[in-house]
Amino acid sequence: MIKKTTSLGLYIACAMLVAMSLPVVVALTILNDTREQQISKEMTALVDEKSQTLAHSLVLPVWSLDQNDMLALLQASMLDTQVVSVEVRDPEERVLARKEEPLRRAGSLLTRTLPLTMQQPDRKLTLGSVQVVVSDAQLQRKLAADKRFQTRVLLAQAVVALLIIGLLVYRRILAPISKLTVAAGRIERGQFDTRIALTQKDEIGLLAHRMDAMQTSLKTLFDEQAAILGNIPAGVLFVRDGRIAFANDAAQSMLAINGAGLTTLASAQIFEDAQQQSLYVNQTLLRPHGATGEIVLLKRADGRSFPAELHTALIDGTRQGDQIWVIIDVSERLEAESRIDRLAFYDPVTDLPNKKLFLDRLRRGLGRQQAHGLPLVVFYMEMHRADLSHGLVKADDADLLFKECARRLGACVAPDQTLARLDGERFALGCDLPMSELAEGIRFCEALANRLIAALAEPHGSTVSFPYSLNIGINILRGEVQSAEEAVMQAKLAMVQSLAAGRNVFRFFDPAMQALASQRSALEVELRSAVAQRQFVVHYQPQVTFEGDVVGAEALVRWQHPVKGMVSPALFIPVAEELGLMEEIGHQVLEAICRDLEEWQRGGLGSELVVAVNVSAQEFKVDHFVARFHETIRQHRISSKAVKVELTESMMIDRIDEVIEKMNELKSHDVAISLDDFGTGYSSLSYLGRFPIDQLKIDQSFVRRMQDDAATASIIRSIIMLGQSLGLSIIAEGVETMEQRDLLHAQGCTLYQGYWYGRPMSGEQFTALLEGRQRVA
Repeated sequence: MIKKTTSLGLYIACAMLVAMSLPVVVALTILNDTREQQISKEMTALVDEKSQTLAHSLVLPVWSLDQNDMLALLQASMLDTQVVSVEVRDPEERVLARKEEPLRRAGSLLTRTLPLTMQQPDRKLTLGSVQVVVSDAQLQRKLAADKRFQTRVLLAQAVVALLIIGLLVYRRILAPISKLTVAAGRIERGQFDTRIALTQKDEIGLLAHRMDAMQTSLKTLFDEQAAILGNIPAGVLFVRDGRIAFANDAAQSMLAINGAGLTTLASAQIFEDAQQQSLYVNQTLLRPHGATGEIVLLKRADGRSFPAELHTALIDGTRQGDQIWVIIDVSERLEAESRIDRLAFYDPVTDLPNKKLFLDRLRRGLGRQQAHGLPLVVFYMEMHRADLSHGLVKADDADLLFKECARRLGACVAPDQTLARLDGERFALGCDLPMSELAEGIRFCEALANRLIAALAEPHGSTVSFPYSLNIGINILRGEVQSAEEAVMQAKLAMVQSLAAGRNVFRFFDPAMQALASQRSALEVELRSAVAQRQFVVHYQPQVTFEGDVVGAEALVRWQHPVKGMVSPALFIPVAEELGLMEEIGHQVLEAICRDLEEWQRGGLGSELVVAVNVSAQEFKVDHFVARFHETIRQHRISSKAVKVELTESMMIDRIDEVIEKMNELKSHDVAISLDDFGTGYSSLSYLGRFPIDQLKIDQSFVRRMQDDAATASIIRSIIMLGQSLGLSIIAEGVETMEQRDLLHAQGCTLYQGYWYGRPMSGEQFTALLEGRQRVA
């Protein structure tokens, strides 16, 4: 706010008045002085003239003492109204004659006395004297009249000059400056639409032109700033002397207060804790760069708070009270970071810590153990139930099951203990042992293990069916373990030992298990080397008709170890799956099969032979599995119909639509699909009609029991009837006797595989079988 000031016009008027008055005063003074001097000279001359004239005239009358003549002369002198008195004296100063007008004594009086002398031949004779008194009143009146006239003239001239100059000053200076002042006021209020137009070409016109250009620049700048402030997602506040002076649209939206409401608030009122946060902002402003990215808690109009990233700075470094605040709502960002943190360190189904977080906390525990010597314990737990193990539980139901398991197990765990879900059905628990004696620690672990087993054995209290069995491996750490991974591995080995003892059993890790751990580590190294060196070979088990015709074979992978010889798949397949090596192993097996098929077809052996390839779930989940599978067959120039893919029933429970899509891709390349181990589960029966399969394979566990168990025989009969109704071929695996073959044939099974027809054999042996005869025993 500009304070009220004295008008420039008044200053100019006063200056002009003074400037014009001074010459008038000086001129009047000079004129008056000059006139007064002139009047003084005139008076002196007048008195001198009259005195001399009268003195000459009075010589004779005074000589003759003619009173009448003297009076007549005096009377004649008095005719001049300026003469006040005339007096004649004799030599003794006696008055001989006198004339006087007392009323003429106004003004200043000038007196002249002249001697009356008569010239004698030898001398001058003094007859007396004459005295004349003259008043300047008349001249003074004339002088006053002259002064008034001169004053009027000069004043008139001054007024006219003042008016002319004032008009020019107003037109050329004051009026343009008034327009510029009004324009400056509009600019100050942010009004830039009215142009500043002055036609004069002088300095004020140039100033007006510059101000108009400045207004245009400011309008452009303000429009750009308004566009920026109105469109940036961050809230911007201008704070002056502790109060909000401006808030952009984003700030109003964040705080749920309109602009008028915000500009009436103290800046501290937008904080959840006004006093503390205001102090904080003042402190941050003392820093060289203000507050940069500090997280504060702000408050909306409805009282709800939200986290915001606050940036503060001074608008003018010389004024502490003028500040700019930039606020960014980070609610979503913090929530996203929290979700990412949850995904990175917590299991999304059970909300328990995952393996990564569990190992991290275990490492910290091992660090405390090294510092303070406190013992630790690690529990490795695996839950079991047939329907879960065979993939018969739907994904949603499985999630509900794991949530309920986590809830039950968590109820047995103290707050200072960490319960985690490692993967699938495997959980882990880690904690410090509250006692230093080993015997007490063992009793503590036994009691905790029994509570955990009992928690899953309780059949009630959940919409998901229970009980479930639980096997636990317990590893008490007393300083000999070097890493968290090693501690978990030892607990896992103990859990494996508990599995060998039955269900709902726990076992402690002992040094003998360390040898198994070492063997496992060595196996992992050797297995990676085997993949790199392509040490895997393929054995074939014949698939034949009832008459004994070999129509195909199942390809079975074997590991040809350079030292240990042939290694069973049961030993290395689980490890390969955990290491993520099954995709590469499967590809090497397929290449070996394709090479053998290519060789057999060139030799005219088994042109209609179909080799079944087992595909693991890990392989099948790879996005490029089908493309790579087809490309490998194409490179070896064999028919796609010569290769059949065997998939297990459990692989089709999860992500059914994706599984069907890949199966259709295989079918589009003329690759047949066989459903392996069919009959071990039931949940897939409802989806069987959707699966583009060509063959059902009866699991060997049913074949072994069919002669002794009528229910099993009924299941086999149902499977065969189901396959026939869907137009599928039926093959039974695990056929070891002629009686089994005959019973299967009687039920409608047409293809067989098992020891009765032949054990898995090398490629050379299978070639010999094809070359020798087409029938087997």
